[in-house]
This record gives sequence, structure tokens and C-alpha cells, in this order.
Amino acid sequence: MSSRRLSGSLVGLALMVGPALMASFTAHAAQTVAEVGCTGLVPAMMGGPMPTDRNLIMLRWLSTANYELVYHGQVYLLDAYFDRGPRNRPTGVVPSQVQRAAAIFIGHAHFDHMSDAVPIAQRMRIPVYGAQITIDTARSLGLPSGLGHVVKDGDTVRFPGMTVDTALARHSSLNPEVLRQLGKLFDLDARPETSDDLAAEKKIRAEGSFAPEVITQGTIAYAFTFDTGFKLVWLDSAGPVTAGDRALADKLGPADIAIIAYQGHPVAETQIPYTLDLVKVFRPRIFLPAHHDEIFGAFVDLGVEPLFEAIQEALPGTQTIAPLHRRAMCFDIRKPAP
Repeated sequence: MSSRRLSGSLVGLALMVGPALMASFTAHAAQTVAEVGCTGLVPAMMGGPMPTDRNLIMLRWLSTANYELVYHGQVYLLDAYFDRGPRNRPTGVVPSQVQRAAAIFIGHAHFDHMSDAVPIAQRMRIPVYGAQITIDTARSLGLPSGLGHVVKDGDTVRFPGMTVDTALARHSSLNPEVLRQLGKLFDLDARPETSDDLAAEKKIRAEGSFAPEVITQGTIAYAFTFDTGFKLVWLDSAGPVTAGDRALADKLGPADIAIIAYQGHPVAETQIPYTLDLVKVFRPRIFLPAHHDEIFGAFVDLGVEPLFEAIQEALPGTQTIAPLHRRAMCFDIRKPAP
């Protein structure tokens, strides 16, 4: 592995494990961390620091499948579900106070992926990308028609310094009885819900769609290819591998980073095959999970260690990183030296 590519990996890891690993950095990597705003817990969209090195991208996990992607002075939102209700851990994002955003990409139209997309897009006059049902839902919630952009299987959209390719993926299939039983667990282990809790959560759930076609027709995988050739895949639900997923992977070749959901099933052995199959398709150098945290009353926090062990066995060349909520991760996206 080249020193450039190694330093890019270590920049991301240093922000996760701290000074012990920092001591093993090259001088270049250590200076990179110090020079750019790859520290702190304030999201860039909320006015937090931005990388100044144009050879870096910054990623920040903001609960559920929300990530912010920062590149070339622009902030791109991958899903927008930030105000999660009174019984959930705060994300660090106040939708009405978002200061920076160039575009919003929505993986699918369930409320826990798009509930804050419309108010942010309306206020900032920025485009929203998603499947037909996602954009239809956003328009029904007040998104001006000119800001909604439908993407389909096999589409390509160009942005400054990067290309975004899309594929029709498949939403995960969850057993309703499992969700009902998980709801009982929250009732047993937490304070009783109040009428105010229920009202706030009902309002948030209305900011999306429960239409059945979200599962088979409305889930989109996105691939961001930067002008250096560095490739990032983001998929906010982990259903069975689709023809679209495979075609996208064939077009890309091995991804540098894949962010793929790991959600819903409290038993690791139930969920691992779905996420692992997608990781195998995209063959990333670095894997980051998403949607593995608690949504109060529905999903419990999932330990990622069983998934990481499965990836280690199946793809020993893939590095796994457990993102810390709101912690910045920067990656050098320059091509390795020949």
C-alpha cells in the first residue's frame, strides 16, 4: 500500500482512537489533521470546521443513516433525519439552524431518513435527490417542484469535483412482530411515554411515506466518485442485493469507502447476511456502518463487532471503522503513487 493511501486511512482512524495511533503517523498525516478542521463535535452544516485541504473529504455520522460529506468547501447531506423526537439521543443538528448545505441525497422515503429534508431545502433553496416516491413525498410536504430531482437506476449526476451514480436497491424486510416486541422492551426499561412524547413522534412520522413501493421501487444506492478516482458508496437500507447494486459495483470496481446500513434485527446472525452480502458486492477498502443505533421505541443499539468479525473473515483486506457520533473523519482521496 502506498504511503499516501496509508496516510489517508490513518487520518480517519486517528480521529477514532486518539493520540496512541497519532504517534505512528507520518509527518504529513499529522500535519494534515492539525491544518484542517477534522476535529470537534460541531457538524460542518451547523457552522463547524471544514477541511481546507482539497485532497480530503470529511465524513461525520449523525445518527441513523445520516452522514454529512464535506468536499471542496461544500457540505452534502446523506439523509436528513435530525430532530428525532424527545426520547431519542440528540444528533447535534438543529434543522432550523443549518448554515451550510449544497444538496440533500435521500436513500428512501421513510420518515427516519427524510423528515427534515424539506424544511432545510426550502429555507436554503438547495436540491433534493431521491427516487420518484421520495420526491413525490417531499413535494406533498411542501418542497418546491424545482428543488426535487428524481434519480433512477443507472442515472449519473455531475457536481463540482465529483460524479454521483445511482442504482435501484432494496429496502430491508423487517418482521412487524419483532418491532412490536421491541416496543415492549422500551416500555419495560424506560420511563412511560407521555402524551407530549406521542404527539411529537407522530408529527415526525408524518414527514415521510409508509407506502409499500418504498421497499422495492424507492430505495436508492449512491456512489460518489471524486475527480481523483476515489469512490464512496452509501446505502441507507440493507435488503437483498439487487441487479442495480451489482451493475453499480461492476461500473465502479472496488470502492474505497462503503457506508452500508446494519439495522433492524436485534440478533446479529439475522442481520449480518444482508449487510455482508452488500459489502461483498462493493468490495470496499474501508467499511463504515449506518442505521445501527437506537430509535426509541423501535430499534435498539446494535453492537457492530459481530458484523466486523464477519467482514474480517470474508474480506480480510477491508478495514472496518466504528464511527463515533458527531466525530469528524477525514480521508485523503488522492490516488496512490504508481
